[in-house]
Amino acid sequence: MQRKRAVIVSSAAVSALLVGVIGADAAIWDDHQDAPSADTARGVTSAGPPTPGTCADGGTPISHRFAAGSTWQMCWRIDPHAGLVLSQIRYLAPGRKPLPVMKELALGQLEVPYDTGLDTTRDITEAGFGGRSMIARSAVDCAGERINASIPNYGAGAVGGTETRAVLCAEERDTGLGRRSSYRGRYAASRGHSFDLSTLSIVGWYEYLTVYSFADNGAITPQLGATGALSPKDHSTDPKWGSPAAGGAVSHSHNAVWRIRWDLGGPQTVQEYNAEFTGRTGPKAPIVTGSWSPLTHETTRRAAPRRFWQVLSPHHNPNGHQISYTIFNDATAGHGYDIAFSQNNPCELYASDNLLAGCPSDTVPQFVSDHQPLSDVVSWVAVSFHHVPRPEDRAPMEMHWQGFTTTPFAAFPQNPLAQAEAVNG
Repeated sequence: MQRKRAVIVSSAAVSALLVGVIGADAAIWDDHQDAPSADTARGVTSAGPPTPGTCADGGTPISHRFAAGSTWQMCWRIDPHAGLVLSQIRYLAPGRKPLPVMKELALGQLEVPYDTGLDTTRDITEAGFGGRSMIARSAVDCAGERINASIPNYGAGAVGGTETRAVLCAEERDTGLGRRSSYRGRYAASRGHSFDLSTLSIVGWYEYLTVYSFADNGAITPQLGATGALSPKDHSTDPKWGSPAAGGAVSHSHNAVWRIRWDLGGPQTVQEYNAEFTGRTGPKAPIVTGSWSPLTHETTRRAAPRRFWQVLSPHHNPNGHQISYTIFNDATAGHGYDIAFSQNNPCELYASDNLLAGCPSDTVPQFVSDHQPLSDVVSWVAVSFHHVPRPEDRAPMEMHWQGFTTTPFAAFPQNPLAQAEAVNG
């Protein structure tokens, strides 16, 4: 997927970030939220320091408000293995109380197996995207605000010390036409925007851009971009292993897995949507039937045409529909699963090669093998990119992307930006 360059910048620490689970529908759907103050106008956050304990994981609060009136609030920190970790993620639609979306979002693994079968890496757990792998951002790779963090040279910094580097890039990006309608002669149109947080990590010959895009309409798009150079030690001119035109560079896969621990204001449930052709045809088109199936216990699932998944809140929108977020994954098959749902377990932080003391080094299929009932849901979203090198990939390599999108579904009774955006007659 191709990203456009960001053109507008915004982010800083906010003075306070409400923390915890919202316990009732009325708390989420209070229509009398105070209007934003002058300090929280578009692209501006409170100048005061974060209050102690604001971020439960020791991270730093960050917030962004769009011109359309919607706001994202969250915490960020740099983990030696996972790199950029976001937590306590909340979306504020115009005129609404905050909707708690995710407790934590991070990369759970990146495996790079080569087609010859002679080499593979587990870049998150073996090398790590944080620490010395994470580099300071420049004006070339960050058009927005560059934010400092204290990065350990080794481990937790007890050995080797730490360095302060501007590793986080925060920027608002124009995403093009967001919505448009001329229904019944009433013309309304507006461009979409996203608030992007990103870091850059060098692992081996590759340079990885980790990006989390938070859209003004409540959608979230995690992406991983890869650039840098092709491996000089994985070499073969046999066309079975790649294209001879690339000078013997071996084809390989980038198998990324994101870990999402959901919030949504309370215990969650999961369901899968499928639509199939019936083999019958109506007066004007083939007949397709859809169905919703609950996934009540831990499981792995495969992507398929007309299939997506929902993680549902226990709360309902003002029209009585259950609040949820959907996950769309058009993954290529690089794993034994395209998405998995597990019950939260502190030992299960990485999709493979867990390094936690006292925890088994299991993989996602093993996490779900005991089929525990789901209530504190973790989604493991696996997205693969099979890279057949081109001569044009010789360094510096053109960026290639992989990722997915999760969007609100019945989290609002209508488009959350419809009433806030200007209507041009």
